[in-house]
Amino acid sequence: MDAFTAILKRVEEKKEDYAAYGFEKLEMAALNTFFDLAQEYDGLKNLYMVSVTVPRVFFELQSNLYLVDPKTEAITWAANSHPGRSNSENRVPDYIRITEAPYQQDQSYMVPIRGKKTPASHILFYSLRDVIGIFEVTQARHLTEAQLFFVRKYINRIGYNLYNKFLVEQNIQHLKFINNLVADIEHNVIVPNIRYKLYFRRIRKYLNTNKGIESDLESLLDEVKTQTPTLYAKITEVLESLIVTNRAMFSDQENIEQHYKHTSLFLESLFRPDHFLFGEYILKKAPCYLWKDIIRPQLERYSDWFVQKGVTINHIVKEHEASEDLRLKVDKGLMAQVVDNLFSNAAKYAESATDSSGKKIKKIDCRMSLIEDFFGGGYHGVRFDVFTSGIPIDQEDAAHIFDEGFRLTQREPVEGTGHGLHFVKNVVEVHGGLVGHKANDLGNEFYFIIPA
Repeated sequence: MDAFTAILKRVEEKKEDYAAYGFEKLEMAALNTFFDLAQEYDGLKNLYMVSVTVPRVFFELQSNLYLVDPKTEAITWAANSHPGRSNSENRVPDYIRITEAPYQQDQSYMVPIRGKKTPASHILFYSLRDVIGIFEVTQARHLTEAQLFFVRKYINRIGYNLYNKFLVEQNIQHLKFINNLVADIEHNVIVPNIRYKLYFRRIRKYLNTNKGIESDLESLLDEVKTQTPTLYAKITEVLESLIVTNRAMFSDQENIEQHYKHTSLFLESLFRPDHFLFGEYILKKAPCYLWKDIIRPQLERYSDWFVQKGVTINHIVKEHEASEDLRLKVDKGLMAQVVDNLFSNAAKYAESATDSSGKKIKKIDCRMSLIEDFFGGGYHGVRFDVFTSGIPIDQEDAAHIFDEGFRLTQREPVEGTGHGLHFVKNVVEVHGGLVGHKANDLGNEFYFIIPA
């Protein structure tokens, strides 16, 4: 059943329900008034007051509204239809309790207020209950069963609107927190992070000074070589140790600086304030060479990891004679993370496979190519593939491989969150491209195509 047919059926069912309810005109007017005012007024407190004043105006029913704390299940008073009452009179009576069904106590009729169960419920409500409040109609003993039925239906509408208002209020608080958090990250992490550039320059300067000291020591050696052989041997030993230490420090300094550049690029592109302001990835496109500026640096970062895992690297750039020199406008930081995710998955999931000659292979291949007129109208596409040897992913799983949180059951022992490929899909699609997967007997190929 498609969505339209399902909704059409529900509308017809509700039409029949309301015919069976047999609500009077005044009751329908009360429902419509509540809906109108619930939309007209902003804020929870106004909704509380609308909830208790509609029964008072239309049916001369006095009422109290109580709320349930989702964390502690403590009951608190929220509003009543007697605005002149003191706070002491608005305390929660002992007979107000959380129940699954309506109940009566002396003259009062209590109905649990339920929230609408949605995917966001786990964010708003922390308990297993869906009761978010209790509505008390005082002096209700004279009400007929039909009138009590209307009260219950009216309170259902309160629950729906209360839940939505709760959710809106919490979303506003979440957005404020996220925006403040991003500002804090920018102020306390990203801006101070730039100072590391200065420290790297200083370390490089000190290392170059050490190289000068090496030259000075070599000059001293020439002077003492014939005069004091014992001193010559000691200085030679010190010099050799200094040279080894300096070379190791140069190597580590280069690796740390490269890691800093990548981390800074990722921080800047992920915590860009515009992402959080607009609720989507906002691109900062700039001309760059896809292979030289994005793919090759990531490949170099992962090369040691591939070697440690016994994975053979075979990168091919020959599908088009000019493919390695392709220059296009992309968000360099976000696209670098796309490639990083593909290589990270390749390193984690690469397994041995047997080729047609019976030879065991454990490898990744990456390939970039230009596809002319891929997007039509003379707009070319650039395709980048990463092939990983291993178990082919079946078609049923492949259909969900780019979904948020999806993980292959046979890969559960491998650490992961199921977020990486979803991120890849989002970023590529924001660039106007597409992603895909293709399996063969030797493993799996993941690719993206973006406008050239």
